[in-house]
Amino acid sequence: MSTTKALLYCAVNGIANNTNGIGRQTKTFLATLARHHHRLSAHVGAFTPYLAVPEPGPATWGYNEDDLRYARRVTEDLGGGVITLPYDTHRPFWHPNTWRHLSDGAARAAGHLADRHEKVLAIGVDTPFAGLALHTHPGVEVLLALFSTARITERPHPDPGRLAWEEEAIAAASLHPRAWVADIGDFLTRHLKDHYGLDPASLRSWPSGLHLTSAGLTPPTRTEAERIVRALGIPVGHPVVAAVGRTDHTKGLDLLIEALTPLRDDVHLAMVAVPTDDDRAALLGSYRHRSAELGLSATIIGRYDRDIPRALAAWPDTVAMAVPSRGETLANIVFETALWAQHTGAIVLAPNIDGFPEQITDGHNGLLYDPTPGALTAGLRRALTLTSDERARLHTAAHRKVVAERNAAEHLAGLLAAFWQPRTTGVTRLPGHPATDARTPRSQAPTSTHHPLEATP
Repeated sequence: MSTTKALLYCAVNGIANNTNGIGRQTKTFLATLARHHHRLSAHVGAFTPYLAVPEPGPATWGYNEDDLRYARRVTEDLGGGVITLPYDTHRPFWHPNTWRHLSDGAARAAGHLADRHEKVLAIGVDTPFAGLALHTHPGVEVLLALFSTARITERPHPDPGRLAWEEEAIAAASLHPRAWVADIGDFLTRHLKDHYGLDPASLRSWPSGLHLTSAGLTPPTRTEAERIVRALGIPVGHPVVAAVGRTDHTKGLDLLIEALTPLRDDVHLAMVAVPTDDDRAALLGSYRHRSAELGLSATIIGRYDRDIPRALAAWPDTVAMAVPSRGETLANIVFETALWAQHTGAIVLAPNIDGFPEQITDGHNGLLYDPTPGALTAGLRRALTLTSDERARLHTAAHRKVVAERNAAEHLAGLLAAFWQPRTTGVTRLPGHPATDARTPRSQAPTSTHHPLEATP
């Protein structure tokens, strides 16, 4: 048996595709490994990373060979690799029967790794791999990293099958001594306790974060941004309201279109609306039709290219990055905009619900509005009337908050230390970090903004 440990990251997005926030989290994880694996190993002991993914191919939403090659290169360079999980591609993917099959396959993969490594940590990312908590294997610990639930994204009437799947997984994680749930943020953890009966003793702190030094998170130059803005046909010298989201009812892009009607003569809407992998793709056409019907000045882009939101966020004419979600745990675009627009450009405007107050303090690092009739329009007017000094203060505060709180490398170091560093008293330490109890919920643990893993190129 190898004396190294194994880290198995199980995800349906971000390995052979990159089409949503979960994909971005996977890309963050891979970038963190690529840059910091040696430092992480120095903190917690040698470990080998693996990825488990539904067998890639034509059935994969947004399948991209370049994404798959990148994932393989990162893990194989570190001694691991990509493990593909076969499943019936003719059956609905977003269904508990498919998820159970994938979770079973991932659990078997973790078991095989346990035959070769002294310890295995298997991370099941979001709902499709929540079933990992139903499996046990000596030498394997399981962490469920949920980023949302049906009660959030499908309110007020969540799908009963998905709800039952989530409830079964959380119950298993609360009962089994080797199964845990990631505390990614205050709102979601409180939600899991209140609505799913999660035992707080099952939590492990792993806040949602970013690879802060990624080139893709640096602000573009004015020339770069202008080239993209002009290529998209967005008018220069006119106030812009930007938005980025999937063509999914919960993202609320339709609400933004309606809210802009009284401002049709004052702003241009630049919306990136990415079709999903099911019949909701028809929403893209409805957004375009409704914008034209209302007489909006609008550019609606039906594809995702990371350079587009990066340019829109940093463009000096962009007054707001609107995030009008009906339900959201922690929106990546809020964090990303804080980095892209650290000098000029968009101020984030979001509803005062769910995880948004965790990300934004109204009037300090962004703007919040109550989800009541007319409030989104009022929030947009507020963004339009901010002075240049007010905007500069908001930009600075937003950037500082993300840099201080959302360092993915530090978060992963803390997580792995909680599982793998020797503990004699139940307390773990990392260089530059105060001691925290491995079973203590993050809301009760000390925090630190020191980031030794990001200190050296």
